[in-house]
Amino acid sequence: MFMKKGFVLQMTVILLSFFLFAGLYLAPKNYSVAKIQEQQVTESKNNIREQVGEIKQQLKPEEQAVVNAFEQQYASAGGSAKIVWLDSIITFWDRQMRPAVSAVFADEKADLTGKLDDRMESGNRFLSMAEFLKEEDKAWAYGEARTAFEEILKQQPDNADAKISLGICIVETTPDNPMQGITMIREVVEKDSTNTRAILQLGHFSVFSGQFPNAIKRYEQALRVDPTLIEAYFFIGDTYAKMGDMENAELYLRKYKELQPGEELQDQVEAYIEELKLKSNIKTN
Repeated sequence: MFMKKGFVLQMTVILLSFFLFAGLYLAPKNYSVAKIQEQQVTESKNNIREQVGEIKQQLKPEEQAVVNAFEQQYASAGGSAKIVWLDSIITFWDRQMRPAVSAVFADEKADLTGKLDDRMESGNRFLSMAEFLKEEDKAWAYGEARTAFEEILKQQPDNADAKISLGICIVETTPDNPMQGITMIREVVEKDSTNTRAILQLGHFSVFSGQFPNAIKRYEQALRVDPTLIEAYFFIGDTYAKMGDMENAELYLRKYKELQPGEELQDQVEAYIEELKLKSNIKTN
Protein backbone atom coordinates (compact mmCIF):
# COMPACT_ATOMS: atom_id res chain seq x y z
CA MET A 1 0.00 0.00 0.00
CA PHE A 2 2.81 2.34 -0.92
CA MET A 3 0.56 5.19 -2.05
CA LYS A 4 -1.63 5.14 1.04
CA LYS A 5 1.19 6.49 3.15
CA GLY A 6 1.54 9.50 0.92
CA PHE A 7 -2.03 10.60 1.36
CA VAL A 8 -2.97 9.73 4.88
CA LEU A 9 -2.95 12.95 6.62
CA GLN A 10 -1.06 11.51 11.26
CA MET A 11 5.35 11.50 20.30
CA THR A 12 2.42 12.19 22.79
CA VAL A 13 2.62 11.67 26.44
CA ILE A 14 1.22 8.22 27.15
CA LEU A 15 -0.72 8.56 30.37
CA LEU A 16 -0.62 4.96 31.46
CA SER A 17 -3.84 3.98 33.19
CA PHE A 18 -2.00 1.99 35.84
CA PHE A 19 -0.15 5.04 37.12
CA LEU A 20 -3.26 7.18 37.02
CA PHE A 21 -5.17 4.55 38.99
CA ALA A 22 -2.38 4.25 41.55
CA GLY A 23 -2.13 8.02 41.86
CA LEU A 24 -5.84 8.41 42.47
CA TYR A 25 -6.04 5.82 45.22
CA LEU A 26 -2.63 6.00 46.87
CA ALA A 27 -1.83 9.72 46.72
CA PRO A 28 -2.96 12.19 49.40
CA LYS A 29 -6.51 13.46 48.96
CA ASN A 30 -5.31 16.95 47.97
CA TYR A 31 -3.17 15.48 45.17
CA SER A 32 -5.50 16.12 42.23
CA VAL A 33 -5.81 14.19 38.97
CA ALA A 34 -4.56 17.29 37.13
CA LYS A 35 -1.43 17.34 39.32
CA ILE A 36 -0.78 13.66 38.68
CA GLN A 37 -1.11 14.17 34.93
CA GLU A 38 1.13 17.25 35.05
CA GLN A 39 3.85 15.22 36.78
CA GLN A 40 3.56 12.46 34.17
CA VAL A 41 3.83 15.03 31.38
CA THR A 42 7.06 16.39 32.87
CA GLU A 43 8.53 12.91 33.30
CA SER A 44 7.60 11.94 29.75
CA LYS A 45 9.15 15.09 28.32
CA ASN A 46 12.34 14.32 30.23
CA ASN A 47 12.33 10.83 28.70
CA ILE A 48 11.97 12.34 25.25
CA ARG A 49 14.95 14.59 25.88
CA GLU A 50 16.98 11.56 26.94
CA GLN A 51 16.02 9.80 23.71
CA VAL A 52 17.11 12.83 21.67
CA GLY A 53 20.44 12.70 23.46
CA GLU A 54 20.81 9.03 22.54
CA ILE A 55 19.95 9.75 18.91
CA LYS A 56 22.57 12.49 18.81
CA GLN A 57 25.19 9.93 19.75
CA GLN A 58 24.46 8.15 16.46
CA LEU A 59 25.37 11.23 14.41
CA LYS A 60 28.72 11.91 12.81
CA PRO A 61 30.98 14.14 14.94
CA GLU A 62 30.58 17.07 12.56
CA GLU A 63 26.77 16.71 12.67
CA GLN A 64 26.82 16.59 16.46
CA ALA A 65 28.87 19.78 16.46
CA VAL A 66 26.31 21.56 14.27
CA VAL A 67 23.25 20.62 16.32
CA ASN A 68 25.05 21.26 19.62
CA ALA A 69 25.93 24.75 18.39
CA PHE A 70 22.29 25.37 17.43
CA GLU A 71 21.13 24.21 20.85
CA GLN A 72 23.66 26.44 22.64
CA GLN A 73 22.56 29.47 20.62
CA TYR A 74 18.92 28.61 21.27
CA ALA A 75 19.50 28.30 25.02
CA SER A 76 21.27 31.67 25.26
CA ALA A 77 19.11 33.64 22.82
CA GLY A 78 16.12 35.76 23.70
CA GLY A 79 13.06 37.10 21.94
CA SER A 80 12.61 36.39 18.23
CA ALA A 81 16.21 35.13 17.96
CA LYS A 82 15.23 32.17 20.09
CA ILE A 83 12.63 31.12 17.50
CA VAL A 84 15.19 31.48 14.70
CA TRP A 85 17.56 29.04 16.39
CA LEU A 86 14.72 26.68 17.21
CA ASP A 87 13.77 26.68 13.52
CA SER A 88 17.38 25.76 12.73
CA ILE A 89 17.15 22.79 15.11
CA ILE A 90 13.87 21.64 13.52
CA THR A 91 15.33 21.92 10.03
CA PHE A 92 18.44 20.01 11.10
CA TRP A 93 16.40 17.06 12.35
CA ASP A 94 14.20 17.18 9.25
CA ARG A 95 17.33 16.78 7.12
CA GLN A 96 18.42 13.89 9.31
CA MET A 97 15.04 12.28 8.53
CA ARG A 98 14.13 12.16 12.20
CA PRO A 99 10.48 13.35 12.12
CA ALA A 100 9.78 12.40 15.73
CA VAL A 101 12.59 14.62 17.00
CA SER A 102 11.52 17.45 14.68
CA ALA A 103 7.96 17.15 15.96
CA VAL A 104 9.08 17.47 19.57
CA PHE A 105 10.90 20.71 18.82
CA ALA A 106 8.00 21.97 16.67
CA ASP A 107 5.78 21.44 19.71
CA GLU A 108 8.24 23.43 21.80
CA LYS A 109 8.08 26.21 19.22
CA ALA A 110 4.29 26.31 19.48
CA ASP A 111 4.60 26.57 23.27
CA LEU A 112 6.96 29.53 22.86
CA THR A 113 5.07 31.50 20.23
CA GLY A 114 1.53 30.68 21.28
CA LYS A 115 0.51 30.96 17.62
CA LEU A 116 -2.22 28.64 16.34
CA ASP A 117 -0.38 28.18 13.02
CA ASP A 118 2.61 26.81 14.91
CA ARG A 119 0.33 24.58 17.00
CA MET A 120 -1.25 23.26 13.80
CA GLU A 121 2.22 22.54 12.38
CA SER A 122 3.12 20.66 15.53
CA GLY A 123 -0.09 18.61 15.46
CA ASN A 124 0.29 17.83 11.78
CA ARG A 125 3.83 16.60 12.32
CA PHE A 126 2.77 14.18 15.04
CA LEU A 127 -0.24 13.04 13.04
CA SER A 128 1.63 12.42 9.79
CA MET A 129 4.41 10.42 11.42
CA ALA A 130 2.15 8.32 13.68
CA GLU A 131 1.34 5.82 10.93
CA PHE A 132 5.00 4.97 10.43
CA LEU A 133 5.84 4.35 14.09
CA LYS A 134 5.94 1.03 15.88
CA GLU A 135 2.61 0.02 17.37
CA GLU A 136 3.78 0.78 20.90
CA ASP A 137 4.67 4.35 19.89
CA LYS A 138 1.59 5.21 17.84
CA ALA A 139 -0.55 6.19 20.84
CA TRP A 140 2.17 8.61 21.91
CA ALA A 141 2.18 10.43 18.56
CA TYR A 142 -1.60 10.44 18.15
CA GLY A 143 -1.97 11.71 21.70
CA GLU A 144 0.42 14.63 21.11
CA ALA A 145 -1.44 15.45 17.92
CA ARG A 146 -4.79 15.23 19.69
CA THR A 147 -3.64 17.65 22.37
CA ALA A 148 -2.57 20.15 19.70
CA PHE A 149 -5.81 19.99 17.74
CA GLU A 150 -7.97 20.20 20.87
CA GLU A 151 -6.11 23.37 21.85
CA ILE A 152 -6.75 24.88 18.41
CA LEU A 153 -10.45 24.03 18.53
CA LYS A 154 -10.83 25.70 21.91
CA GLN A 155 -9.92 28.97 20.21
CA GLN A 156 -11.27 28.22 16.74
CA PRO A 157 -14.24 25.83 17.08
CA ASP A 158 -14.95 26.00 13.33
CA ASN A 159 -11.43 25.13 12.19
CA ALA A 160 -12.26 22.30 9.78
CA ASP A 161 -8.70 20.99 9.38
CA ALA A 162 -8.21 20.75 13.13
CA LYS A 163 -11.58 19.04 13.49
CA ILE A 164 -10.76 16.45 10.81
CA SER A 165 -7.35 15.79 12.33
CA LEU A 166 -8.79 15.46 15.82
CA GLY A 167 -11.35 13.02 14.45
CA ILE A 168 -8.55 10.91 12.98
CA CYS A 169 -6.69 10.91 16.31
CA ILE A 170 -9.80 9.81 18.18
CA VAL A 171 -10.52 6.98 15.76
CA GLU A 172 -6.91 5.77 15.84
CA THR A 173 -6.66 5.81 19.63
CA THR A 174 -10.12 4.41 20.40
CA PRO A 175 -10.61 1.61 17.83
CA ASP A 176 -13.29 -0.04 19.98
CA ASN A 177 -15.39 3.13 19.94
CA PRO A 178 -14.47 5.23 16.89
CA MET A 179 -17.84 6.91 16.36
CA GLN A 180 -16.96 10.12 18.20
CA GLY A 181 -14.15 10.79 15.73
CA ILE A 182 -16.16 9.70 12.70
CA THR A 183 -19.10 11.87 13.75
CA MET A 184 -16.77 14.84 14.10
CA ILE A 185 -15.59 14.44 10.50
CA ARG A 186 -19.14 13.88 9.24
CA GLU A 187 -20.07 17.21 10.79
CA VAL A 188 -17.39 18.88 8.67
CA VAL A 189 -18.90 17.39 5.50
CA GLU A 190 -22.43 18.34 6.57
CA LYS A 191 -21.29 21.93 7.00
CA ASP A 192 -19.13 21.96 3.85
CA SER A 193 -19.99 19.31 1.27
CA THR A 194 -16.92 20.33 -0.79
CA ASN A 195 -14.33 19.46 1.88
CA THR A 196 -12.54 16.67 0.03
CA ARG A 197 -10.13 15.93 2.86
CA ALA A 198 -13.04 15.07 5.15
CA ILE A 199 -14.79 13.08 2.41
CA LEU A 200 -11.68 11.04 1.65
CA GLN A 201 -11.07 10.36 5.31
CA LEU A 202 -14.58 9.02 5.72
CA GLY A 203 -13.83 6.77 2.76
CA HIS A 204 -10.68 5.53 4.47
CA PHE A 205 -12.61 4.76 7.65
CA SER A 206 -15.14 2.78 5.62
CA VAL A 207 -12.30 0.73 4.12
CA PHE A 208 -10.80 0.06 7.54
CA SER A 209 -14.17 -1.19 8.82
CA GLY A 210 -14.76 -3.37 5.75
CA GLN A 211 -17.59 -1.22 4.36
CA PHE A 212 -16.17 -1.21 0.86
CA PRO A 213 -19.24 -0.02 -1.12
CA ASN A 214 -19.57 2.96 1.25
CA ALA A 215 -15.89 3.74 0.76
CA ILE A 216 -16.26 3.77 -3.03
CA LYS A 217 -19.24 6.13 -2.72
CA ARG A 218 -17.13 8.52 -0.64
CA TYR A 219 -14.21 8.44 -3.06
CA GLU A 220 -16.56 9.03 -6.00
CA GLN A 221 -18.11 11.91 -4.08
CA ALA A 222 -14.67 13.46 -3.65
CA LEU A 223 -14.02 13.11 -7.38
CA ARG A 224 -17.29 14.84 -8.23
CA VAL A 225 -16.29 17.74 -6.02
CA ASP A 226 -12.76 17.91 -7.45
CA PRO A 227 -12.06 15.94 -10.67
CA THR A 228 -8.35 16.76 -10.33
CA LEU A 229 -8.14 14.72 -7.12
CA ILE A 230 -6.36 11.90 -8.87
CA GLU A 231 -5.52 9.95 -5.71
CA ALA A 232 -9.22 9.12 -5.46
CA TYR A 233 -8.80 6.87 -8.53
CA PHE A 234 -6.17 4.91 -6.64
CA PHE A 235 -8.37 4.60 -3.57
CA ILE A 236 -11.32 3.38 -5.65
CA GLY A 237 -9.18 0.85 -7.50
CA ASP A 238 -7.58 -0.38 -4.33
CA THR A 239 -10.99 -0.77 -2.67
CA TYR A 240 -12.32 -2.78 -5.61
CA ALA A 241 -9.26 -5.02 -5.26
CA LYS A 242 -10.12 -5.61 -1.60
CA MET A 243 -13.61 -6.61 -2.75
CA GLY A 244 -12.11 -9.13 -5.18
CA ASP A 245 -13.32 -7.18 -8.23
CA MET A 246 -10.09 -7.08 -10.21
CA GLU A 247 -11.76 -5.86 -13.39
CA ASN A 248 -12.83 -2.57 -11.83
CA ALA A 249 -9.70 -2.44 -9.70
CA GLU A 250 -7.49 -2.53 -12.77
CA LEU A 251 -9.71 -0.02 -14.57
CA TYR A 252 -9.32 2.64 -11.88
CA LEU A 253 -5.69 1.91 -11.10
CA ARG A 254 -4.77 2.27 -14.76
CA LYS A 255 -6.67 5.55 -14.86
CA TYR A 256 -4.60 6.64 -11.88
CA LYS A 257 -1.44 5.48 -13.64
CA GLU A 258 -2.27 7.50 -16.77
CA LEU A 259 -2.50 10.67 -14.68
CA GLN A 260 0.90 10.24 -13.03
CA PRO A 261 3.48 12.81 -14.18
CA GLY A 262 6.56 10.61 -14.27
CA GLU A 263 7.65 7.18 -15.44
CA GLU A 264 8.88 6.14 -12.00
CA LEU A 265 5.45 6.59 -10.43
CA GLN A 266 3.78 4.93 -13.39
CA ASP A 267 6.11 1.94 -13.02
CA GLN A 268 5.25 1.72 -9.31
CA VAL A 269 1.53 1.67 -10.06
CA GLU A 270 2.02 -0.93 -12.79
CA ALA A 271 3.98 -3.12 -10.39
CA TYR A 272 1.19 -2.79 -7.85
CA ILE A 273 -1.42 -3.77 -10.44
CA GLU A 274 0.58 -6.86 -11.38
CA GLU A 275 0.99 -7.76 -7.72
CA LEU A 276 -2.77 -7.55 -7.18
CA LYS A 277 -3.47 -9.63 -10.27
CA LEU A 278 -1.01 -12.27 -9.11
CA LYS A 279 -2.62 -12.46 -5.67
CA SER A 280 -6.06 -12.64 -7.27
CA ASN A 281 -5.00 -15.54 -9.48
CA ILE A 282 -3.54 -17.40 -6.51
CA LYS A 283 -6.83 -17.06 -4.64
CA THR A 284 -8.95 -18.27 -7.55
CA ASN A 285 -6.72 -21.25 -8.42
